[in-house]
Amino acid sequence: MNVLKANSSQYNELNGYSFKNSVLQFHKDANDNWIVGTSVLNDDAFIAIRTQLQQLEQIEFKPVITEI
Repeated sequence: MNVLKANSSQYNELNGYSFKNSVLQFHKDANDNWIVGTSVLNDDAFIAIRTQLQQLEQIEFKPVITEI
């Protein structure tokens, strides 16, 4: 599964963007990257920042493994 990866400046600019009830939230992956699902590219709530979202690098998702 692919996700979108933000660098520090992209993260600072985009994280927390909101429109109505939708909020863009990045999370850390196993490689300490700021990521968000690719579905945001097709979500009309984020149409105002779609061009910026399209500039994010697509990478393979690496989940954080937590032991119980």
